[in-house]
Amino acid sequence: MHAFKIRFTAFSLLLALLCTFIPLSAVQAAGSSVKVTINGQSLSFDEKPRMVNGRTMVPYRTIAEALGGKVKYDSKAKKATITKGSQTVELTLGSKTAKINGKSASLDAAPYNANGTVLVPLRFVGESLGVWVNWNKSTTTASLLTKKTIKHTLGSTTLNSVPKRAVILFNGGVDITVVLGVKPVGAVESYVQQPFYEYIRSSLVGTKTLGDETQPNLEAIASLKPDVIIATKVRHEKIYSQLNKIAPTIATEDLADWQDNLQVMAAVFNKEEKADAFMADWKARVAEFKKKLPAKDKGAAISVIRINPNGSARAYNTGFAYQIFQELGFTVPKQQAALKQELVTVTSKEQVSLLDGDYIFDFTTDWDGDGAIFKQQKEWTDSPLWKNLKAVKNKKYYKVNAVTWNLSGGALAAKLMLDDLYFYFDLE
Repeated sequence: MHAFKIRFTAFSLLLALLCTFIPLSAVQAAGSSVKVTINGQSLSFDEKPRMVNGRTMVPYRTIAEALGGKVKYDSKAKKATITKGSQTVELTLGSKTAKINGKSASLDAAPYNANGTVLVPLRFVGESLGVWVNWNKSTTTASLLTKKTIKHTLGSTTLNSVPKRAVILFNGGVDITVVLGVKPVGAVESYVQQPFYEYIRSSLVGTKTLGDETQPNLEAIASLKPDVIIATKVRHEKIYSQLNKIAPTIATEDLADWQDNLQVMAAVFNKEEKADAFMADWKARVAEFKKKLPAKDKGAAISVIRINPNGSARAYNTGFAYQIFQELGFTVPKQQAALKQELVTVTSKEQVSLLDGDYIFDFTTDWDGDGAIFKQQKEWTDSPLWKNLKAVKNKKYYKVNAVTWNLSGGALAAKLMLDDLYFYFDLE
């Protein structure tokens, strides 16, 4: 067993476990050879790690001590305890409930005894000690890292342990933390439905609000003593250096690119498995949508619009909803494409034909919550010129949820938008 001197303080409370507990006889029958490395150095075991139905089970003591922890085993209580500094983890044989600093944490698979050695899921050991765990299926190698450098659009950031006090500075990122099972200590508030959008609010109880996405409160951020800040270039490039002085800061490239943002955040929080599972489900749903879509609608021209508080209208050939429609194989209306503009602003009803398409989806937003914007919207939709649009005459104009179609921009919002599209295209 190699001795490693490792500095870290973060201690993740969330477990990424994939399989259910199975009988010891089945465990012992598994024959795959598993290798484990810590910072590139191989670790030796008296009791071999093993693959069981896709899960890597490992000797608890060997890895924990290699990571600087101290392990005690109470044979009478059948309980293993690991301590590292002020952090304590307690595991009981046969129990799917662990304790982390006295707080209960559920396991999907219970620890068990193999020839006098307590074996547990590898990822639990890694996450409980604040290290990153990467699995290489082709070589059956689990690589544990006590330090990780994330390259991003505004540079590179080195983290010394898996963060547990995260601050999230854009709405799409807040959505993604819910997907990953990461509860931030602080996050920017939503544009509407404050403090957080209703569809994710229950997962953010106790998370402090930090002002608007476009102008987060730096003092409030600093007061939370975060160990990582997740920002995005378009919103926070000008304050990046200030944020980086508060805590290591990682910036995503595109506010609307929820898939890339999901992968970046998964790498930071050691949640690649959850991100991969989400993306596998997403790709399956997209493939199913394309398969079910009738020939008449394949490649249909989609106009994504909103009515603005100043009375103008806007068509979007960029952004969150646009990217999803592109992935689904839809097109931009020819009259919009000819302008070669990401945002097509229409200031008079005489130009309303610019908003037409085979389908029109309208995510007009009630910014002030007083309903006044919908009076503006009605002025457009009551216009004879509006009623003459192809999509309107064909009853293919739909008012949609502004939060999940535009304002949020996260992975869960994408899933909800796709669910809506199954409905609007009669594919359920």
